[in-house]
Amino acid sequence: MKTITKISLLICFLASGIVVNAQYIPKKRLTSDIRAGINLAEMDIKGANMYKEVKLGVNLGVNINYKFLGNMQFQTGFLITKKGLKKHINTLDRQPVVTVEYDEHNNTTGNYIQMPFNLGYELYTSRLFAFNINAGAYIAYGYKGKGTYAIRRTTTNTYEDEPLIERSEGEYESFTPERWKRLDYGLNANIGFVYDIYSFCVSYEYGLYNISRTNPELRNRNMSAAIGFRF
Repeated sequence: MKTITKISLLICFLASGIVVNAQYIPKKRLTSDIRAGINLAEMDIKGANMYKEVKLGVNLGVNINYKFLGNMQFQTGFLITKKGLKKHINTLDRQPVVTVEYDEHNNTTGNYIQMPFNLGYELYTSRLFAFNINAGAYIAYGYKGKGTYAIRRTTTNTYEDEPLIERSEGEYESFTPERWKRLDYGLNANIGFVYDIYSFCVSYEYGLYNISRTNPELRNRNMSAAIGFRF
């Protein structure tokens, strides 16, 4: 009997909390956030993921949220985001007489204009604090990008005192008919919080499109965090 009484009291407490929280649901169906943050970008390199490294980038944009059914919302917007590929290839070929060490650093930037198309849910737990989660797809266009490379090839011969060292370095454009495609699309998801006019979100993007015009295939991967202001 005591257990039933406790459960009944708990149900009444939760029900009263839901009624109180219902007062905190904003009247505005349409909201927007101006955001800025950082990216931890990398790419899926087909057959060569052991060489990739995390590339630091930035993002800046605005998202629009429209509540169409209770707390359910549609989210879109515009984002300028800097992603790309950073990799370090280091191989050692040992032969009976000759040993060749190959060392290559690549750092390629892709600047994109990006639009998300997400469905989500946002719940206000007080007058000032809200929690949201959104997921869907994105489409992006690469408008600018550059890359650098540095290569060192060291050949050691057991019959020679000094190794032979060959170096080369240079720059290149990212989006060219010989390198990367400008179009990109994929899936994305984010989880965030709102406090008064301030917002914070963490997002992940999973590119589905092979952006490389040559081998190996490359697909964008990106984790980001951003802070913003809601209006």
